[in-house]
Amino acid sequence: MLMAAALSLFLGAPAAAQSMALDPQNRLHAGLNYVSGPSGVGVTAGFDSRLTRIIALDIGAFASPIPIGPDYEWTGSEDAATPEYRQLRHGVFATPGLRIPHAQPKTWAWDVFARAGGGVIWTADLSPDAPQDTETLYAIRPDPAGLVGADALVRFGRVGVRASGKVWMFDVLQTTPAANFFVVRPQLGIEALVQW
Repeated sequence: MLMAAALSLFLGAPAAAQSMALDPQNRLHAGLNYVSGPSGVGVTAGFDSRLTRIIALDIGAFASPIPIGPDYEWTGSEDAATPEYRQLRHGVFATPGLRIPHAQPKTWAWDVFARAGGGVIWTADLSPDAPQDTETLYAIRPDPAGLVGADALVRFGRVGVRASGKVWMFDVLQTTPAANFFVVRPQLGIEALVQW
């Protein structure tokens, strides 16, 4: 009797493990993003993969391919040390996300993730005294940054749409005059996605 029980446990374990296995749910997404300031519309892309039932990791990047021309004039504060002069241009990021559990409809699917992570961003100094790299591009510099945000997706079969909102937080070291600023910049995105 003991032998039969042990044998049934041994033979039933793979079936139980297989029933608990998760589909990978890898998602490739690409689309447009928006940040405030000149040349506000850019492109974004990334790869999101499920790690557990409620945790997924998104790795991606964004870029602002439209240059800021030399004829741009700052209309904000006249204070040369103000952090508003720093505008988001490009970035790479990794953001683990916490999925909000919910019941799924039968014919389509939706998900909402709360995310927090970090990355590297490149910002442009748009102050009138900032040096320009060329006649058409402002000098950009990399900075480490943290971010929090959320994304929501709707999927029909393997394809869908994803909307995201991020808040980037980073320190800016201003050299002339010497000052250190904590800067917060929002970013919105809309992307198409493919899941497999």
